Amino acid sequence: MLSMMRKQAGSWMIKLVLFAIVVVFVFWGVGSYTNRQANKVAEVNDEVITYTTYHQSYNRLLDQYRRVYGSALNNEMLQGLNLKEQALNQLIDQVLMAQEAERLNLQIVEKTLDEAVLKIPAFQNNGIFDEQRATFVLAQNGMTTAEFRNSLRQDMLISQLRALVTDGATISEEEAREWHAWYNAEVNLDYVVFSPERYKDIDVTEADVDKYYQQHKERYKTALQVKVSYLHFDPNAYKAGVDVSDEKISQYYADHPEAFKSEKTVEARHILFKLDADADAETVASQQKKAMEIYKLATSGQTFDQLAKQYSEGPTRDNGGYLGAFKRDAMVKPFADKAFAMKAGEISEPVRTRFGWHLIKVEKINPARTESLAQATEGIRRKLVEAKALEMARQKAETIYDNVYDGDDLAVAAQQHDVPVFQTDFFGSEGPRQKGIGNVPKFAEAALALEEMDISEVQDFGNGYYLLQVTKRKNPEIPPLEQVAERVKEDTVKARQDDRAKADAEKCLAELKGGAAFVASAATFDLKVAETGFFKRSGDIPKIGYESALSQAAFTLKPDHALPEDVFKGKQGWYVVRYKDRKLPADEGFEKEKSALMKRLLEQKRQSAFQQWLADLRTNGRIDIKQDAIR
Repeated sequence: MLSMMRKQAGSWMIKLVLFAIVVVFVFWGVGSYTNRQANKVAEVNDEVITYTTYHQSYNRLLDQYRRVYGSALNNEMLQGLNLKEQALNQLIDQVLMAQEAERLNLQIVEKTLDEAVLKIPAFQNNGIFDEQRATFVLAQNGMTTAEFRNSLRQDMLISQLRALVTDGATISEEEAREWHAWYNAEVNLDYVVFSPERYKDIDVTEADVDKYYQQHKERYKTALQVKVSYLHFDPNAYKAGVDVSDEKISQYYADHPEAFKSEKTVEARHILFKLDADADAETVASQQKKAMEIYKLATSGQTFDQLAKQYSEGPTRDNGGYLGAFKRDAMVKPFADKAFAMKAGEISEPVRTRFGWHLIKVEKINPARTESLAQATEGIRRKLVEAKALEMARQKAETIYDNVYDGDDLAVAAQQHDVPVFQTDFFGSEGPRQKGIGNVPKFAEAALALEEMDISEVQDFGNGYYLLQVTKRKNPEIPPLEQVAERVKEDTVKARQDDRAKADAEKCLAELKGGAAFVASAATFDLKVAETGFFKRSGDIPKIGYESALSQAAFTLKPDHALPEDVFKGKQGWYVVRYKDRKLPADEGFEKEKSALMKRLLEQKRQSAFQQWLADLRTNGRIDIKQDAIR
């Protein structure tokens, strides 16, 4: 329908339809109460959250997770993350906080907002606000200037609210000491593990396999798969047709003066003699003495890079201490101050930084400079050619898109416009195996969202533009037992083995609760009791690994309550454990960590107070969620 309207927008029929739509808007009003109610996802104290706002929030959240997880983000992970609920809850919280800020008459004046915008690093070029860069960054994130300013204003208001709620929070030294003792306590256990793999005598019948299959059918359900035809509009293919005049190059050079300025840099090597931040005076002096000894060797003719390979304690040791060329702000201040004051070939006496003592040898000094128009011409030409080729690729993609309908054969359209067409094999959320696709996960997501013979809108996958058409689609289905019989049989055997391991573990624990000796009881199962060694509640259990439920239960045990209520399932099998010993952390450890710990606990208390305040707003507010709109 949309394709037809797009292509026939000039016809008399569509003009008549559009006129009718305009008449309805004139009489009924755009954005009327009725329209907003029909489009609402939720209502917070009489304020409507529209589907459009919710959809934008969801897409932004999805993009954030894609940047974090990349190709690892699959459909199963997306379901586990509950992105739809996350996006809606974030919007509800934002509305509640905005309403509370208005009630408290909190405001962000334009001058304060402007100052905040100017300080955003992503909008700066060499530390100075760059309006063109800001516009580009916002465009890349799909935001207008007005949308961004509103979002920033909201963030600043929330910061004010947070300060009002949390500024009264405090942490006493006693609270910090109690938390340190709780967190750093250690426990030691005796244990045996009943591994399912030890039960080799498991036989299952066809009836057993069929019963397991019937109970676990969903486990064998296939994933959605599609086969796709696609067009790739590669900007590189359009570069030959781009002509950039000298006038355009000169204009670009004049419009972007900061892009052609280079700061002074220094190319250097160093030898590091490490020090901890809290090193005592004796250690500091010892390392300084060692540094002076090597300084004398370096200034008496021995090769600096060889000395670095032999004596440096830093990560550049194997590379002869080579740091490359760096700007002043790339290094810690004492190091940078010294390096930028030296001449090429000069070797410094030991310089102290928070990392330790350094010997510095300056290899080369690259003065600050401004590239001339003649020097910059070829680089500018390449940039303008690439930008124009990208635009031409997009225009070609949009031209073909505007001339095809869902159901048309994309390959035929490609032939008519002299564009190569590519075919994939069937693929799921992992994406196709074809080389040359810019962003395989996004390609897969776009393809899997299409019905058979649907044609996608123009897609940007990072290396040009694409049009996709699903030519065949395999919907998820539960295969018949005969197709997955071997898998089901293996799973049936594993389930029986696990049941046997659990039953024996429970029998062993029951014997211990009845007064049996652990060693004797374990021996009846041909097992030996082992000792974990001391471990903390937040770390791995020695010889076992990280097992959350087991670790949590271990710290509830004590001499007069040495056995847990139940056995524990872990990665290696079923565990029976018994308390052996416990120890508290030394007081010196608390004194060493006190300052940082109190700071961290204070921040946690503030965060907790803010979340409780927000929960109270939700409890006391009127929140109506239209559940079917977010399914």
